[in-house]
Amino acid sequence: MKKIIILSLASIVLFGCVFGAGCISNDNIEFSYSGGEQSISAKAGEIITITTETNPSTGYSWTEPVVSEGLTIVGTGSYSDAEPGLVGAGGFCYWNVTAEKAGTYTFTTEYKRPWETESISTIKVTLIFK
Repeated sequence: MKKIIILSLASIVLFGCVFGAGCISNDNIEFSYSGGEQSISAKAGEIITITTETNPSTGYSWTEPVVSEGLTIVGTGSYSDAEPGLVGAGGFCYWNVTAEKAGTYTFTTEYKRPWETESISTIKVTLIFK
């Protein structure tokens, strides 16, 4: 009986590793924005994940990104807490972008309060797809 249980559990684990590997794998190119104008290169069709810090509890948020023609934002921007459950703590904002054709593209967003006209920070990333 013990052998059957152990073999069953081993089969489940093996099945999960073989068929679940594609689900866990992350082929995105991670790009953590650290200020100023920056650039990154990738192959056409690859996804680049742009990450930056944010703290919605301050009233500030990143505006809808402006991207050059041919650059696609995959899905919507997302947010995750730096320390889940900690009230007022900041977190991270993520955008996945890609381009099907080779070329140079730009991604721009501003960090500001919705009711204000001036931003306190601007992200400008040049993306070069080969």
